Amino acid sequence: MMELVETTKPVDDVMSSVAGQGEMARVQAQVISAKRFPRDSVAAYQRVIAACKRPGGARSATYAFPRGGSVVKGPSIRLAEELARSWGNIDCGVKELSQQDGYSTVEAYCLDLETNYRSSMTFTVSHRRGTKSGDQFLTDQRDIYEHVANNAARRKRACILAVVPSDLTEDAVAACEATLAGDSSEPID
Repeated sequence: MMELVETTKPVDDVMSSVAGQGEMARVQAQVISAKRFPRDSVAAYQRVIAACKRPGGARSATYAFPRGGSVVKGPSIRLAEELARSWGNIDCGVKELSQQDGYSTVEAYCLDLETNYRSSMTFTVSHRRGTKSGDQFLTDQRDIYEHVANNAARRKRACILAVVPSDLTEDAVAACEATLAGDSSEPID
């Protein structure tokens, strides 16, 4: 007697191939568009500085937290996203590659579509949160999603800041600090 074994591997392979081809076509279209409509770095710089003159954006532009007797601070994910948006011709994001056995494997990336410079990180996030009373294992899908998204945002920020010119980031932070100090000599758009 012959036994039939059902498998989904060929279907999974086909679906993976189709998804990969779709992703490749999307990136190729973005690169072609970026080459056709290159960024104007002067206008992009002006967009960044104008965004930093808005008090709401300036308030969320940096982070600071105590660690080991000192304060760690730097540009926030919100500022990094504004830099990417204003600089233009950048593709950035996060992708959850897999979720199994209490862990998620995630990729954060940023690609400058004009220069083809890419920064990416693949990392694993445990579905547990450290608390003062010990590790708390996450079972609720919303808690897992938010925990993974929080970890992914920090890596996405690092990828964006690796791609965007560092002097642009420094000038943006300075402009945000000036806005918060009330030192803006120009009116807000």
